[in-house]
Amino acid sequence: MLWVDTNYFGPDRRCKRTMRMLERRRENYAGPAPSLSIAMRQLRMRVLDAQGAAAPAFAERLRGVAQIARMHNEPGASNALNALSTTLTGARGADMRQKLYDGLDRANAALRA
Repeated sequence: MLWVDTNYFGPDRRCKRTMRMLERRRENYAGPAPSLSIAMRQLRMRVLDAQGAAAPAFAERLRGVAQIARMHNEPGASNALNALSTTLTGARGADMRQKLYDGLDRANAALRA
């Protein structure tokens, strides 16, 4: 599984200004997935932005981290993260940040030490 963690996708704006019609970034930003502990910490840091238009992107990230947990043989954490993603998807714009923190705590508790 490759992991892409980028905020910008589009023309490469680092070079001088010319016609950029077919130009795209030359670097491949897809790489190996982060470790499960790093991915869980990144989720916790992104909860503050997980409302409104950014909620679907956070739900997708939850599903991605659930796959990482499954790869690391952590089914309890994977199930907790998938359930949290489903809850967030069905929230319809409500502020779910406290429930997200509680769900992440449950997922962390489900990790085997």
